[in-house]
Amino acid sequence: MSTILPPGGFVQVAAGCRRAVVPSPWPPRSVAVFLIESRGTWLVDSGAATIESVEALGSALDRELGAGGMPDHVILTHSHLDHSGGLEALDPEAVVAHRDAAWAYEADDRTPTGLPFETVHGTTGTVPGLVGWQWVLGEGHAPGHLLLWHPGSRTLLAGDQFLLGLKTPLRIADPDEDSFGAYVATLDWVAALQPAVMLTSHTHPITEPSSWLGRERRRLERQLERSRKAVRSGARTAEEVIDRTYGAIPGPGARQLLLREKLAALRHLAAKGDVRRMVADGEEYFEV
Repeated sequence: MSTILPPGGFVQVAAGCRRAVVPSPWPPRSVAVFLIESRGTWLVDSGAATIESVEALGSALDRELGAGGMPDHVILTHSHLDHSGGLEALDPEAVVAHRDAAWAYEADDRTPTGLPFETVHGTTGTVPGLVGWQWVLGEGHAPGHLLLWHPGSRTLLAGDQFLLGLKTPLRIADPDEDSFGAYVATLDWVAALQPAVMLTSHTHPITEPSSWLGRERRRLERQLERSRKAVRSGARTAEEVIDRTYGAIPGPGARQLLLREKLAALRHLAAKGDVRRMVADGEEYFEV
């Protein structure tokens, strides 16, 4: 049974929080936005910039807020275009985002300039006016990924950080970044919060977070051990580690996702000193 959210209008998913799902041009072809009631309405994310996504969000907001109704505030979880592309059509007075997410958005040649960002920075804090909610920095997937945490109901808006039945792609653009280690650290941070439910941007809610977080932690530890063993047996690149670990992978998309995770895992092992990392002719190599 698919865990991917089908498009649809706003429905209540937590106390004071409603979710709509709009089409996306990128896999898995749909993305959620959230509407939080707290001294006004707060829209979390904006969908993509495609006509289908913009019109779906507009229709959902019309049904929820009245014809032409707009949210009082906008929060951006992270800069990826399936979440941020609709900002220009919304034309908000301000967009709350982590400083790193705002920088990433403004550095992208595909996005407009001059959006009125109001930024937060650090690893956790509050958003003025968003009563009862806190933000937590999620790392490993996207720069400045905001997770929204409601301690009263123990609800976490996890964005793309955690997905039910799907792997979260880890960031590999910066070869000196340990995105694997950062993702694991966020996993541990969130586990300590003991959420009752985690709402995601692409899949159905994670309704047993403690069990899911524990399984994900163990899966990542197994990934590290497999990668470590593959390098000890002579594999030198992420491609070779994939071949020794999995053999034939059906479909280029699945292989690409595994390559991202394996490369991130190998870089993490290098950061820990378990393996050595070398670069030659633009390709990364690893050895014991």
